[in-house]
Amino acid sequence: MVAAVTFPGQAQVAEIVGNPTVNDDRVTVRVKVKDAEEKPVMGLQDTNFKLSVDSKEVQFKNKDWKSPEESTPPPAWIIVLLDFSGSMDKPDSRGTKKIEGAIKAIRHFTNMLKERGENTQIALVPFGEPGTTCQGNPVNEETIDKFFPANDFKLQNNLDYLASLTPCASTNLYNPLQKTVRFLANTKDPRFYIPEDSSQPKPRLSIILLSDGYHNASNEEQDFQELTNLLKRNSHIIVHTLGYGLTPRQLGIKYGIGRAVTRRDIGTGRGKVPEAEFVDKQRLAEIAKLTGGIAEFSGDSEAIAENLQLFLNALLGEYEITYTQPDAERGAKHKVKVTVTYKDGQQIESLPKGYTITVFGRSFPLSIRLGILICTLLLLSLGGVAPFYFWGKHLKNQALGD
Repeated sequence: MVAAVTFPGQAQVAEIVGNPTVNDDRVTVRVKVKDAEEKPVMGLQDTNFKLSVDSKEVQFKNKDWKSPEESTPPPAWIIVLLDFSGSMDKPDSRGTKKIEGAIKAIRHFTNMLKERGENTQIALVPFGEPGTTCQGNPVNEETIDKFFPANDFKLQNNLDYLASLTPCASTNLYNPLQKTVRFLANTKDPRFYIPEDSSQPKPRLSIILLSDGYHNASNEEQDFQELTNLLKRNSHIIVHTLGYGLTPRQLGIKYGIGRAVTRRDIGTGRGKVPEAEFVDKQRLAEIAKLTGGIAEFSGDSEAIAENLQLFLNALLGEYEITYTQPDAERGAKHKVKVTVTYKDGQQIESLPKGYTITVFGRSFPLSIRLGILICTLLLLSLGGVAPFYFWGKHLKNQALGD
């Protein structure tokens, strides 16, 4: 899908994700390449990458380079926050009820994960404030902590259940997101945080916020500032946002306002925008930017599905390169840097990442190691048993002589 791919030449950032993995003298790095809008750059080839270790170029073989589709995906925990406000029961730009379009897109998203994200766990969390005739959808530790693998039938059952419900709540964007971030920020949870010295890749933590509304509390500015502070403290938790509906500019045209609408234009009557149709595109974009996430806006379910694939690429879209450490020595510390080059000669360099060699270079093949073991045992037997044999013989001769 077009929205899921950005092409070489647009990249702005190359990043070595996590710490390099060392196995004997073989080192593996995972590399993420993003454009100016934080979107993943896909479609690169092995010839676009160059490795430098301690400022010296290191060669790697074609078979030791893997594209994001080929590389083993890192463990990931994804929470999809799904707006369950009453406006989600309204039709989108193609006439499909938004809740139906959203669930259809999420099904497509989980099907993609079955193929690419075998180490990925997903939780679907509807949210919405209760009303006079609506019990709402509370967000708490119990409702959040319902993760399933992408290929688990329980995940599909959960989607079936949500599809059978009628959204009726009012939108509170910030509070559910705050609770979800705090849940993932629990450093005592071994699912999300592993020891710093672990050789395993760190789990990727991500939230997808899908909403067709805005934070309608009276103290919106204060609430947003609290959310901002929380997101800044937990910038490793990536939040992608997806607005579902007409853009502010499209609403301005629809209601004859002649410009992109804002919160001040919400109301009834001439020159006003109905509350149920306003989606706070600006705030959604700000939330994503604070965490290095992606903010997208869609008017129908097909575009929603494309954007969810874009989020998936952002989460799992990492290139993988393995190389042999030259002159590997136990305990030696090194720094690796990746340079991404494009057809026009543009180059993007990553920041260097350090690692330590834990053994003396590459292990010998099994046959050679067995040969060394046999020779060692033979030498020990000759050097250890033979002296005792001759000493015993000497003592025996002495005894006979006496």
